[in-house]
Amino acid sequence: MPHTVLFCLLVLLAGTVAADQLRQPTPNVHALTEVRIVTAPGEVIESGAIVIRDGIIEAVGAGISIPDDARVHSFERDEDEDPITVYAGLIEPYFLVDLEGDGENENAGAPPGRHTLIHPDRRLRARDWPEDDIQALRGAGFTTVVMAASDGLLRGHGLVANTGEGGMSRNLLRSSFGQFASFDGRSQQRNFPNSLMGAVALMRQTFDDARWQMAARQAWENNPSQPRPEWLEGLDDLAPMLDGSVPLIFESQDLLDTLRILEFIEPGDVDLVVVGHGEEYRRLHALEQRPVRHILPLDFPETPDVSDENDRNVSLEELRHWQYAPDNARRLTEAGVPLMWTTKGQSQPNGLFEQLGKAIERGLDADLALAALTTEPADWLGLSDRLGRVAPGMMANLVLVEGELFTEAPSITEVWVDGQRPVLAALVPPAVDPAGTWALTLGAGSMGEIDASLVLRGPPTRMEGNFVVMGTEAPLSDVRVSGEQVVASIDAGRLGAAGTITIRMNIDGDRGRGSGSGPFGEFTVRARRTAGPDEEEAI
Repeated sequence: MPHTVLFCLLVLLAGTVAADQLRQPTPNVHALTEVRIVTAPGEVIESGAIVIRDGIIEAVGAGISIPDDARVHSFERDEDEDPITVYAGLIEPYFLVDLEGDGENENAGAPPGRHTLIHPDRRLRARDWPEDDIQALRGAGFTTVVMAASDGLLRGHGLVANTGEGGMSRNLLRSSFGQFASFDGRSQQRNFPNSLMGAVALMRQTFDDARWQMAARQAWENNPSQPRPEWLEGLDDLAPMLDGSVPLIFESQDLLDTLRILEFIEPGDVDLVVVGHGEEYRRLHALEQRPVRHILPLDFPETPDVSDENDRNVSLEELRHWQYAPDNARRLTEAGVPLMWTTKGQSQPNGLFEQLGKAIERGLDADLALAALTTEPADWLGLSDRLGRVAPGMMANLVLVEGELFTEAPSITEVWVDGQRPVLAALVPPAVDPAGTWALTLGAGSMGEIDASLVLRGPPTRMEGNFVVMGTEAPLSDVRVSGEQVVASIDAGRLGAAGTITIRMNIDGDRGRGSGSGPFGEFTVRARRTAGPDEEEAI
């Protein structure tokens, strides 16, 4: 039945067209016109166009020719409106995933003879994909993410993926990237290690064992007549990190932890990257002496509340940190420390922009701020030929913003991932309550119309519902109400296709109007509410 429904949709939307209508725009070819384009930090085209073909940027510039087979998306604005600015998709370089600790998950355990906090051979799998977190990152303009497990001292390999719809299977770029570590892991109860000293000792012993295994196995390969050395499972995965082939991403908890990490990983072969904490300015000299790359959270403290005379016990240290924390990023860049930003510490990923705005006000160069979200992580990942800039040959990972990106609350209107427009998370509070049953008319101009229904239930901040077309009902995979707009997505697999059907509908009372897209192309939407949320209507 689902395959029949999809076939009928295709037939009805294709229809019978005149000869001059036979050549329709290809769904995988798009042209974004009348846009301002930040092609790279410090490089701007004030008015131009971008052509996308099969998920890759084909052309960028002012006055470029738009292919005949392109679906044109015009973003022309009135003179008194801010232009739509296109940036390269943002890159989150450090996102931790909480793994299920059940006995069936091999990621949760360790081989016999190896400590349960040591997981150098661990890899994330498709079932570890954090869909809700990915949607939140995408809504904030992040189109690529580096993910790793959140537990343990040695946490294993990370991975690199885009943030489009369809899970890890459709978004994976690299299944293995780097090694991730922290001194923060502890054993439960009184088991070793239950202290910082024990954690450092265990990690040091693990690194020594890995080096020994590398040397012993190589010696045996060179001279097989000698006794074959014992093999310790998982330690081979540390070899690329120890010889500098892949980075070691080491999370620091505070300033002392950073100094401890710099002493633990001595200068040499290891490509060390430190995940910071925001207090680096307090010992800037140590970082100037060894300016290793930092992934920096921008989690500034709130203004201390001293309005109540009985609640003014704020320490001098807290006041100093409140004063100087927004200067931290600028001072690190002036010290020659390469930086990338992470949303770690933010309740929502888009909270990063307000903090970046504060850092820019305190002297951080805006182009450097953008580079730390785009070109810097792309270079670090070895993907600068595909990510970080808006240029021909790059993945069509794009962020469209009204005006500028670095404002307290940027108005992100669209996010494109691999040349597709996934549904964005709601960016402004709901201004309408669309609950009820809506009769839809989906139209493609001269190619025909089709009737459907949309049922929305629950409050605007937590809606769910169903999409009904040609007698087949499919649950909504996501519903967002942003201002006066409803954005609903349906897994097209319920209708026998791959991908997602997206409906964007502006609400005016009991009327709605908008557009949609899916495996069969784009269409217009007209809607009328036929029943309220508490009324029953036969579909």
